[in-house]
Amino acid sequence: MRDLHLLRLLQLFDSQFPIGAFAHSGGLETYGQQGAALPELRDLMASQIALGWGRGELSAACLAWSATGRTDASTELARLSALTGACKVIPSVRQTSLRLGRRTLTLLRRLHPETFATISIDPPHHAIIIGAAGCLLELPLRELLVAYGHSLLAGGIAAATRCMPVSPAQAQALIVELQPALAAAVERAVHATEDTLFTCTPALDIRCHQQGLLHTRLFQS
Repeated sequence: MRDLHLLRLLQLFDSQFPIGAFAHSGGLETYGQQGAALPELRDLMASQIALGWGRGELSAACLAWSATGRTDASTELARLSALTGACKVIPSVRQTSLRLGRRTLTLLRRLHPETFATISIDPPHHAIIIGAAGCLLELPLRELLVAYGHSLLAGGIAAATRCMPVSPAQAQALIVELQPALAAAVERAVHATEDTLFTCTPALDIRCHQQGLLHTRLFQS
């Protein structure tokens, strides 16, 4: 069973899992067009881990994982998802989360029909879907958050290699450099309460909004 759980975890966060996450840069494309390179990318991803998705998304996934086993799971998950959406003040960020969550849930219903046939989460924010899926697939919480955090970090840095002068080797080195901070964020998220469900990355939020106004774009958001 441990191997089965590991395989499910790897599949859920595989870059080939077709939910369209590769099409989003989280505002990094705006920074790229303004001349950002490796030093700026390092600061941006460190900020995301400390005060961005390293708090908001990981905390939301943890709370959803815990709520899924409750008798009032549907009501509680909907409430948590609404709180998660309220933290996403930029429309493009909020809509991206909903699209990724909706696609993830649709695909999981196809892959595991008996497990996900009856679950309904509205609004379907991605972090909430991830947390609920982890519980339903019997994935340990800490391992789920580690994999989720790594996917967010790796996905952001991979996007940066397409819009900044950052090589794949530099990208991998940066992931290694940021792994201790990510591990600390996971440790914090494992003990998440609703008070930790927040983000504070105003510059990134502004760039996310500006990205939709760029004359040319590689990424949807």
